[in-house]
Amino acid sequence: MKNKFLVLPFIAVIVLGIIFLSTQIPAVKMSPKNLPVALVSEDAGEMGDTLLQNLQSQLATMGMDTIKLKVYDSVQSMEEAMKEQEVYGGLVVPENFSAQFASLQTPSPANPTMKIYINQGANTTVSTMLSAALDNIVKQMNSVMSTQLLQSIEQAKVPIQASQVTTLVAPIHAETIYVNAVGDLGTAPTAFFQPLWFASIMGAVLFYLAQMKTTFNSKKQKLQFQVVQSIVAIIYAFFAGYFVTWSTTWILGFAFESFNTVALFSSLACLGFVFLILATVSWLRLPSLIVYVLLMFFGLPLIQLAPEMLPSFYQDYILPWLPMKFLINGLKDILYFGKGVFNGNGVVLSWIAVISFILLWVKQLIEKPSQIEETETIE
Repeated sequence: MKNKFLVLPFIAVIVLGIIFLSTQIPAVKMSPKNLPVALVSEDAGEMGDTLLQNLQSQLATMGMDTIKLKVYDSVQSMEEAMKEQEVYGGLVVPENFSAQFASLQTPSPANPTMKIYINQGANTTVSTMLSAALDNIVKQMNSVMSTQLLQSIEQAKVPIQASQVTTLVAPIHAETIYVNAVGDLGTAPTAFFQPLWFASIMGAVLFYLAQMKTTFNSKKQKLQFQVVQSIVAIIYAFFAGYFVTWSTTWILGFAFESFNTVALFSSLACLGFVFLILATVSWLRLPSLIVYVLLMFFGLPLIQLAPEMLPSFYQDYILPWLPMKFLINGLKDILYFGKGVFNGNGVVLSWIAVISFILLWVKQLIEKPSQIEETETIE
């Protein structure tokens, strides 16, 4: 076939189809495993220890590998772990659990309560899933405890009052407590990703083209241009960060507790991305830009899911290297956990900006551009 343009659409469909379907693999193959959940017993009675043993054996019997229990010695230590995003939720046995459980066999029963903690800010998808899973665990425990309780009453030949029936069928009540709540900002971190990432790509490409289209008469002139370009890139990153943050309040109706903190962090992220992309295209030329364009499509599904929900390949080899991950996690730290601009993710973004800036300047210092005419004179 002489006209290649008649064949290209078919090739494009194959290539683009494979690429864009591949971006859906993490979501389609999602299989949450070993989600860390805290377990705390404040009850000093025998029933508290029995309950913990029953709970752990129940998870093992059910073959439930979705949840991985981590025992903490107090609610305070559990809440600290939640603030550091070490666990997604928790089950707490209150200190009066044994006494209340014992009262179920008396004429004045008081239902014991188990507290379910959901670390909503860690991941909204996981929080919804975990809330249902932990509630189901309490229901399963209710069934086991109800059977044991009724058998004990039968053996003791204790008469059951009509008012006790409902209490004995479902002896344990569940109380759900949401910590680090997301409120109306549940989608805020991911809302920042595409505009900031696209602004970074666009800015880096235009800065690169501006340099390539400029004729320099000396290396000194080129370095002067590079200084100006670096300053403009910094100003551009801050403009983009503040503009995108303001736009989310105007278009999406977000209300931030500290607008400047969010805007400064967004600017820092944009600065890191701009220098990263600009350094890459300076060393590897413009075709390398395709990597960052593809990351826009591949990255979004990955950053929305918790690491424990991803296939092991993505969890171990892809997610740790995604630069946009630090943007999303850093915004979570600010919006849901009350941290500042230079949280752990902000520090990583700062290093990305610094290292990329150094690599960019190294390239300019060692390069002998063909467009420079050696007209420098020795004074």
